[in-house]
Amino acid sequence: MIFFRCRTYNLAIVLLFFFISCKNSYQQKIIVERDDEIDNFFIHANKQIIQSEEMKIDSLIEESGVPFSRHSTGIRLCLDSYSNSFDSLTFPVDGDVVLIAYNCFVFEDVDNMSDSYLMDTISFKIGYSKQMRGLNYGIKLLQIGDKAKIIIPSYLGFGMSGYGKSVPPYSTLLLNVKLLNIEK
Repeated sequence: MIFFRCRTYNLAIVLLFFFISCKNSYQQKIIVERDDEIDNFFIHANKQIIQSEEMKIDSLIEESGVPFSRHSTGIRLCLDSYSNSFDSLTFPVDGDVVLIAYNCFVFEDVDNMSDSYLMDTISFKIGYSKQMRGLNYGIKLLQIGDKAKIIIPSYLGFGMSGYGKSVPPYSTLLLNVKLLNIEK
């Protein structure tokens, strides 16, 4: 009889602990006690920089007459040539290693659009490398053999730090790329 009472008592403790631990106490409403003016200033300034860059990109595209399409990520893409494959498995996904031929310009004027000479190759793992996020996004839209122009806004490129002396901070980039190979 004592054994039965101990088991009931232990079961009651376990159930009580279970109900207390299942309470969503970690999902409480976030309360901002003060409005941080410095944070708001930088958030607003960042939004203004992005908006200004988007307007600049759109005006340069309009001036060029090249039919770029805007992707939901923020990059612009214009396919110069298509591969003959219609197999959906030829699109790279995160984890695939791709080989591309490319050249890259700081996108400041329309004259850069006419240069499509591919001068270098690079191999990297989609989604896992230190390549620009914009390049990762753009390559995922290509099949083997596709050649494209990709415009990458600074926030998807090298951002406010730039890249050495060759890419100043907040630079929009124009890449001419050709997807050469995908290793699954």
